Amino acid sequence: MKLSSLFKRVAYCGAVATWIFAILCVIERPAYAYVDPGSGLFFLQVIGSTFVGFGYLARKRIAQLFGVFGKGKNATQSDVDAG
Repeated sequence: MKLSSLFKRVAYCGAVATWIFAILCVIERPAYAYVDPGSGLFFLQVIGSTFVGFGYLARKRIAQLFGVFGKGKNATQSDVDAG
């Protein structure tokens, strides 16, 4: 896939998400419920853990792509066998 087509897809998805968000804001109904400050902190925790998890998975995939984990395991195994 070409990089320009990827940017076009991301831009298109962003535009669609913006329109959906705008429509949902226009048709919102009043919520007769109580939301305490802890709910906002919980939302921030979910967002933060999502970013950390994505970073971990991305790092793991990049390391697998370049074979970093494979070299480390072989060196460790040879040290154990020699000792």
